Amino acid sequence: MENVVAPPAEIDAASPTPASADMPSAGATLTSDAMPSPALWRHARPSHWNPWLVGLTSLTGLWQWLGLGWALRQWGEVASLTLLPVLLLTPMHWGLIHESIHGQLRLKPRANERTGRALSLLLGLPYEIMRFGHLMHHRFTRQPYDRPDICTLPADASFASRAGRWLGYQARLLGGMWLTEVFAPLITWIPARHLPALALSALGADPQDDDVRRRAVMFATDPVRRRRIQRDFLVLLAAFGLALWTYGPWWPVFVAAFAARGIWLSIADNLPHFGVTMDEPARSRNFRASALGRLLVLNHHLHQVHHQYPTAPWHLLPEIDAAQPAHGPVIPYWRAVLRQFRGPLPASSLGADAARAS
Repeated sequence: MENVVAPPAEIDAASPTPASADMPSAGATLTSDAMPSPALWRHARPSHWNPWLVGLTSLTGLWQWLGLGWALRQWGEVASLTLLPVLLLTPMHWGLIHESIHGQLRLKPRANERTGRALSLLLGLPYEIMRFGHLMHHRFTRQPYDRPDICTLPADASFASRAGRWLGYQARLLGGMWLTEVFAPLITWIPARHLPALALSALGADPQDDDVRRRAVMFATDPVRRRRIQRDFLVLLAAFGLALWTYGPWWPVFVAAFAARGIWLSIADNLPHFGVTMDEPARSRNFRASALGRLLVLNHHLHQVHHQYPTAPWHLLPEIDAAQPAHGPVIPYWRAVLRQFRGPLPASSLGADAARAS
């Protein structure tokens, strides 16, 4: 199997580079009788639909931040119905940011990053932190810090401890993960000498995560990145203030829409890894989805394929899956959403390999 993680240099730099303009097109190869080259899957050009989808999600984002406030003042509460397409397009909006993180939103690196950063601001997310965290997730998938669905309490833990762990997990699904990301830029105002202790507290003390904590501290102490994160956060605060002013007495509608998008992002965050054992391919799973669902999530119901080919653009994931179909049962995407709410799973669910490692 191909290596499922991003190269270390890419994670350290947090700036993946899209395919070169003179890279041969993958279209002809993918439709030929011969097995397509993994290199072409990995480095194909971005989808020609991306500019249109960026325009669509940008318009809905601007409507949420500014346009709807004016419309509510003019037409009253009936205007809030226009939030439906905004909420519906949230997975696509994040999916386009995700393409930028992997260098596949725009062909030129600078345009790719700038577009991803602008889309992140419209979703209220810190692009620099999201990019670093996501690439770390690819490199260290399902390591101890990356298992929010696993309960590590001992077998004889008290009922109160277990109840607290269950409630904390549900809170994470219902927006807690998103709130953590929204306020994560505040770490850039913390003196660098305090960051190792903060990383230990936030990421846990498991020896397997030593490299994760080291990289996180290096990232958070980098002066260039700190300035970028601080700048984006201040821009976001200014935009938030402008939006509240635009909405006026209707400001709860903006806050509710902002939170609703964050709740969806929290629910979707660990969905393809919930209950995945350590010996499953790419430590991720694929799901079934309707045609509309596949478009809205930009084919990331095929998350195992994405982890096997992390820089393959979203439009090629179905073709890769057809050429290398996943083994085992594949459940509907909506069922995968719901099953997470069962609560955290015991460590034994990780499989025999994990039990030996621990």
